[in-house]
Amino acid sequence: MPNREILASPDIAESEEGAVLLNSGYTAPGIQFTKAELDSGDLPEGTAVEDLTAPVEYAGDAMIAKCENTGTGEATVVVQATSVGVETGFYVKGVMLYIKDPEGDGDVAYSYLPLQSKPEWMRPQGSPVNKMVTFNIINIVGAAASVSAIIDPDALARVVDLEKYALLGHSHEISDVSGLANTLSDHAAAIDLLNDLVSGDMPGGINKTADFATLAGIAMRDGVWSQTGRSITA
Repeated sequence: MPNREILASPDIAESEEGAVLLNSGYTAPGIQFTKAELDSGDLPEGTAVEDLTAPVEYAGDAMIAKCENTGTGEATVVVQATSVGVETGFYVKGVMLYIKDPEGDGDVAYSYLPLQSKPEWMRPQGSPVNKMVTFNIINIVGAAASVSAIIDPDALARVVDLEKYALLGHSHEISDVSGLANTLSDHAAAIDLLNDLVSGDMPGGINKTADFATLAGIAMRDGVWSQTGRSITA
């Protein structure tokens, strides 16, 4: 899975992996990245990247998956593109990032990643191998008071993001989750009853035994049974 880290800057546009900042004069207090588009076109002769306001040849939408403000004047926007829905394969020759128009309700181009010298092939849907490419686009945001992005609901979350934002791989208390403690308190009696039923601590509860010596009453779907050890292992 290709993963490119590139830099968007008002004065850096020399490397083939570098993104060019198109709105270096943007001085509003907040920046919100709104969408990303793929470009399959070549720059017309005499056209500078800085002059672009849209892809040379629009090839489809990409997905903003993450935005992280480092607090050092740079913000990384993670953009994903997949072969899902692609009828005809094409070369990705650029990625355009947009922000909310500070003077209106629309969007304006903010930075552009030129890939014309090293395009990324996007396979059509239905190919033997599906394609996904990720671009980590580092944008110069200067002293913007806030930097955010509209995250595409179809973007794929990475394990590292789930571990950071979800209750995975972390030690959390019930009080950490807003409203959870009150909800559990409201249903405390029902939870206690269910626990008693499952544990067999009350008459009529669920009390099952397993005979691992003969497997009587046990239907194995997977695993290896050891009659000697009276156990089932995966």
